This record gives sequence, C-alpha cells and structure tokens, in this order.
Amino acid sequence: MSNELVHDRTAGNGRVHQDGDLRGGDPRDSLRLMEIAAGGCASRVLAVAARLRIADVLDGGFLSADEIADRTGADRDVLPLLLHVLVSSGVFERDGKGAFGLAPGSVALRSDHPGSLRNFLILLAETYDDAFGGLLGTALTGRSGFEQVFGVPFYEYLGRNPDAEGVFDAAMAELAVPAAAALVERFDFSGVRRVVDVGGGDGTMITSILAGNPHLEGVCVDRPSVCERAGARLAATAGYPLAGRLSFRPSDIFREVSEGGDLYLLKNVLHDWSHESGVRILTAVRRAMTRTARTLAPGLPRPRLIVLEPLLGAESDAAHSLFRTVICGKGTGGFERHDDLRALLGAAEFGVLSVERLSSGHHAFECSPN
Repeated sequence: MSNELVHDRTAGNGRVHQDGDLRGGDPRDSLRLMEIAAGGCASRVLAVAARLRIADVLDGGFLSADEIADRTGADRDVLPLLLHVLVSSGVFERDGKGAFGLAPGSVALRSDHPGSLRNFLILLAETYDDAFGGLLGTALTGRSGFEQVFGVPFYEYLGRNPDAEGVFDAAMAELAVPAAAALVERFDFSGVRRVVDVGGGDGTMITSILAGNPHLEGVCVDRPSVCERAGARLAATAGYPLAGRLSFRPSDIFREVSEGGDLYLLKNVLHDWSHESGVRILTAVRRAMTRTARTLAPGLPRPRLIVLEPLLGAESDAAHSLFRTVICGKGTGGFERHDDLRALLGAAEFGVLSVERLSSGHHAFECSPN
C-alpha cells in the first residue's frame, strides 16, 4: 500500500502509522488478506493461459512475450501482463534473456500431458468461479449459488451451453484418469463380461478399464448431448481398437439405466445430488441389475455395483465440499464418513460387500442389491 494513501485515523482499533502498520499488527497480515482476495484474478489469468494453450506453444522451451502473443493471437501489450502475473505465481519462469517458459511444477497445464488438468483449471476459474457470485445467497439459505447466478440448475445450464459442457466433460475426463488406473490396479475383472459406467461422461473411465481387459465390453451411460459427442468422436477415430467393444447409451439416470451389465460403476456421481436424488439414481441402477439377474442361468454370479467416491471428512476437504454446495446446493457437498454413503446405499436397498481405499484417494464400495 502506498504511503501517500496512509493517513492517521483515531478509530477504536488504534492509529495507522506512516508505514501502514496498525498498532500491534503486522503489515504482512494485511498483505496476506489482499493476496487471498486477489486469488480470483489469478485463477482467471491461469484459465486464459490454458485457453490460449500457452504451455503447448512453449513446447518445453522459452519464447519472448511477443512470440507467444503472435502464436496465440493475443494482444502484444496485454499478454506480458498475464505472463508476469503467472511468473509471480510460479506457473511460468524466465530465462537469462527474459524469455518465458513453463515452470517444471506446472506441466499439467499442457493439454498433451498424461496428467493434464487444463480443462479442469478452466472449469474452476470460469463456470465454477462465476457461480461463486451466489456464495452469499448459499451461505444464507443453503440453496445453490449457481442457480441463483444462472437461473437454472447446473446440468440444465450445461445442456444449453455446449462450450461449458464440453469443458466440464473434458475436466471430468482428466479427473477420471487416476481413478481408472487405481481401479484397474486393484480390481479383478476376469469374471466380468460387460461393464456399465453410469454417468461416465466421455468414456474415459470405461475406456481405461477396457484397454486393460481385452475380454470386456463396455457401456457408457450419460446425458444425450454427452453421448452424442462421445459417440461421434469414437466413430471418427479410424482403427480405434475399442470401437467394437464400447457403446454410448443416452439415458435419464434418475429413471432408467441400461441392463445387461455384470458390473455397474458410479464414479463421483452421487455427491452431486441430494440424498433423495441419490436414492433415485441408485434405485434405477438396482432395477437394471435385478432385471439382468433374472436373465442369468442359475449359478452364474449376480451383477455387482462399485461406487467410487472420495470421503471428505478432513478440514482440508472443506473447499471441495463448499464448491459442491455452491454448484448444487446444501446436502450435495460430498460424503464425510463411510456411514454417510452406507446410509444412502441402504436407503436404495443395496448391501455393502466390501470397502477399499484406492491409490487415487477414492473409496470403492462394492455392493449388491438386497
């Protein structure tokens, strides 16, 4: 804070000195608060860098600000400001000639990195951050801040806005990669013929499972617009090895889920919904499993369900839970304990056979209908 803007005040909390220090206080505390308040600006800058694919343009090297601007179509006067903000945040770095490069710890900003978070960063800083304009309303009422800002529920908004829906689906695919690897690592699919991934987005989860188990067939169930894009992308991929083993089925998962699966998956789906809505989803899955079981010969294993959810009981999980609450409303911030998810499964007439924590941090609840 500039000394010119600092003046003496005789408020109840003491006089402000010329160096900006409140009596008995530390100026660094004020700076820390200002940095927290400016965090939204920094997140937007990071999202713009992701949108412009600056990390991809750099391709592991260093370029001047003008070169980056020319390759991304950005304004030559404005882009250096964005780059300097991201240097101060540790996302980019500069070499001895003043050129800009990607910091080693920021490789997930690249779209071609195996652990890419590019779309998830855009989702956080754009759609989710916009929804936080309704945070005060959520704090006062418990209702979705997203719906207060946009006028419609989250998934209805996505259905009306293809760009936002595409970013969301790609972000969920990025988050699915480590969970899929962890599940394949720990679960034995040898006795399974068909896997049905309910709310499976673009098919990243089921694709990873099929790739490691060549005997499997997979069905990905999701919103019609999601299935249409994912199916078209699959059809356009010449020579894709899973083309004959993977299908996309549009469905309203609150009412009906495809039958015929030996194993059903629900990954990070239930925490987006209230208890009542979660029961409806699980009931639709249970009905599909029950119908499937009736067609099986005696002695064959009955269909099972695996629910993958992170349990968010630690204080450090509060930010994640708050995001879910702002987006979807009170009661949808996630599950804190095993008992919370067990109660939901029990209400939908599922019994829990086993629970295991995966290396991705998810807890895998293996279930069967009662």
